[in-house]
Amino acid sequence: SSHKYNNKSPVGLRNIGNTCFMNSILQCILATPYLNSWFLDDYKKATQIRSQRLSEAYYDLIKEAKSSTSNISPTDLKYAVAKSAP
Repeated sequence: SSHKYNNKSPVGLRNIGNTCFMNSILQCILATPYLNSWFLDDYKKATQIRSQRLSEAYYDLIKEAKSSTSNISPTDLKYAVAKSAP
């Protein structure tokens, strides 16, 4: 893969109202190098998956996490999860 997902420590995730459990799961997922490499390298080619709001929100989150040096807010992903599983 052309992008190597940094194995740096995950950035902090802001708690946006009872999201501590979601954030701890996201920290585990963000620390999964193969999944993140796929999203960074191959996601844009997967048109069926790209049409899903949840996958697009995760893609945006991983890009932000990769470039950020401070904590980030998973707001879009929280709303995408709420829409997918009300």
